[in-house]
Amino acid sequence: LDGTVFRTPITIPSIKPAVRNWKEPITIARHAYGDVYKSVEIRVNEPGVAKLVFDGDNGQKEEVIIHKFAGPGVLQGMHKSIRSFANSCFKFAIDQKKDLWFSTKDTISKKYDARFREIFNEEYEAKYKEQFEALGLEYFYTLIDDAVARVIRSEGGFIWACKNYDGDVMSDMVSTAFGSLAMMTSVLVSPDGTTEYEAAHGTVTKHYYRHLRGEETSTNPMATIFAWTGALRKRGQLDGLTELEQFAGKLEQACFTTLNQGTMTKDLVGLVDEGVQAHAVTSAAFLAAVRGNLEASL
Repeated sequence: LDGTVFRTPITIPSIKPAVRNWKEPITIARHAYGDVYKSVEIRVNEPGVAKLVFDGDNGQKEEVIIHKFAGPGVLQGMHKSIRSFANSCFKFAIDQKKDLWFSTKDTISKKYDARFREIFNEEYEAKYKEQFEALGLEYFYTLIDDAVARVIRSEGGFIWACKNYDGDVMSDMVSTAFGSLAMMTSVLVSPDGTTEYEAAHGTVTKHYYRHLRGEETSTNPMATIFAWTGALRKRGQLDGLTELEQFAGKLEQACFTTLNQGTMTKDLVGLVDEGVQAHAVTSAAFLAAVRGNLEASL
């Protein structure tokens, strides 16, 4: 899908982030198309010349030498669709009423990365500048290495748009610094309105094999639960089902209530440092506690 993934950590007041000056969540925006994830690669086993070639449908032809190999090597080619990514980021920032940061490395990649900067600026100036100014929001561009330093020094509370691979790496860093990868929401929004909610993490493999052996685990299901609540809320909005939207909100609140009562999985217990007497429970016990709090609110 030629869409944009927005990943936002689920924050709990009693769980203090590793970066102590972070006071609000940092949303990572990354394009779900192209770049490294649609790249093509070649391994060469002998000396030779590697070229980048473009044959345009209307006659444009370009050919540049990438490298003259004296021996074996490896090549990679990438492409990108940028404008839809830019529009998604600006619209999401307006919807969330958050500043938007964007970063690449256009001092080194003077055509590929520079095109990102140019298109983001074009779209901002043509479509979003007045809305941003009216809402008191800032659009800010800087180099990726400078952005990392600024993010660490910041208090959070903004959307950080990154190229696909950069965003993949930075979202894991941000989620872990806020507490746990299992506490990161993830939603993909496509230009045609298609919306997909997911847990940002993969399977905890060693926990999964223990589960298959019939052993108890203490795997955090929060991101998976919030993928369901996000999808249910969206379905409710699309179909005009207010009760479904309310149910999604109550399920999320039941999760917060459970954590604030000190009932949590092992990945979070060591991160609680004030106000809550935390104790680790199994995955099943955590889900049972969430269910109890949900039923009490319905």
